[in-house]
Amino acid sequence: MNKRILAVVPLISLMLFLISGLYYEKWDLGWTFFLLIPISSILLSTKPWKKFSEMMPLIALMVFLWIGFGTGFWHPGWVVFLLIPIVNLIVEKKINARKMVGIVVVAAYITLGFIFDEWDRAWIIFFLIPIINTIFFPQKNAYFSFNKETFKSKISKIIINQEEDKDDF
Repeated sequence: MNKRILAVVPLISLMLFLISGLYYEKWDLGWTFFLLIPISSILLSTKPWKKFSEMMPLIALMVFLWIGFGTGFWHPGWVVFLLIPIVNLIVEKKINARKMVGIVVVAAYITLGFIFDEWDRAWIIFFLIPIINTIFFPQKNAYFSFNKETFKSKISKIIINQEEDKDDF
């Protein structure tokens, strides 16, 4: 059944695109229906909750574009991007230090926005997420140096370690 659905999704996307353009004259909104093709292929594969978490940025972008092009509410529509970390926290059921930095910075952004009404300039604090995480909470395989080991063996260790980490889920 999944293969049948995957085979028909491009036609459904095309139909929705044409309906939104021809009947509602929303061609700029209609092209977003083609984003259903990669979403459906990932969601209909194995481990649907993990795949849903991985697809959340694309889903949030699609919903944001639908809200923006469809209703013109770009400003409150950005809130859908907060679903990305929320879904990730729900699916993985754990919070590490890197995620906590993101949560604190988003909370600071929302607080600054409501208190000082500086939404347009306060977004700059989002640069703190990669800065703080890189300095205080570096990823295990983010950096490597060249010493006695060859480049090929270093890369193979990184790839093998990441594949082992993926199998743990």
